Amino acid sequence: MPATVFPKRRHAISIIYLIRHGETIWNRDKRIQGQTDIPLTERGRMQAAALAVRLASIPLLKIYTSDLSRARETTEIITARLPQPVPVLPTPDLRECNYGLWGGLTYEEISERFAEDWQAWLRGGRIGSPTGGEDFISVGKRAGRIFDAAAREGEDVLISAHRGPIRAIICHALGLEQTFRSRFFLTNCSLSAIECHPEHRPRLVLLNDTSHLLGALGSPSPSGGASTA
Repeated sequence: MPATVFPKRRHAISIIYLIRHGETIWNRDKRIQGQTDIPLTERGRMQAAALAVRLASIPLLKIYTSDLSRARETTEIITARLPQPVPVLPTPDLRECNYGLWGGLTYEEISERFAEDWQAWLRGGRIGSPTGGEDFISVGKRAGRIFDAAAREGEDVLISAHRGPIRAIICHALGLEQTFRSRFFLTNCSLSAIECHPEHRPRLVLLNDTSHLLGALGSPSPSGGASTA
């Protein structure tokens, strides 16, 4: 099944492409990764290769990537397929949220071991701090800085990161509170895009597109959107 076409340019000054990294073992096991540096599985590398084929025709000015290995390796697989060299800027600002003591646990395990904090997290729209972790407002601020820098370039830019920062960027770009972030579903190696235009606010023109994975891998992994990172 052929991948869907890219959004048409409407005199936009830039399109910011957002990709989530390929699958890891902890994605498959539905465990929160946070900033634990978990590598890609072989399936994750195959997902990245399929996404690389789709992105090969995009004249990217540069790529911003999380410096965690699962995002960085996804980026490396993509850049290897580009027709010309593209500058890659690794940055900790695109790391997943630091989930503190929740790292490595499933949602069920968190709800049992940290019941009070977990319920507070849910009641607050998942804004606040996981036990011993990072306030998600700060994730939105650091990821938003990268989006703003990319949008100022005036050219097509790729951001390679994790589910949390990408959802935070979408909220930031659209002027939404970070409490809306859980309403955006993002699977491994999905492609989203935000159009930036001088005469209006940024527009979300593509969200969680995985059509490039269907021909290469069959259906996207059911665990792709189930775990954080």
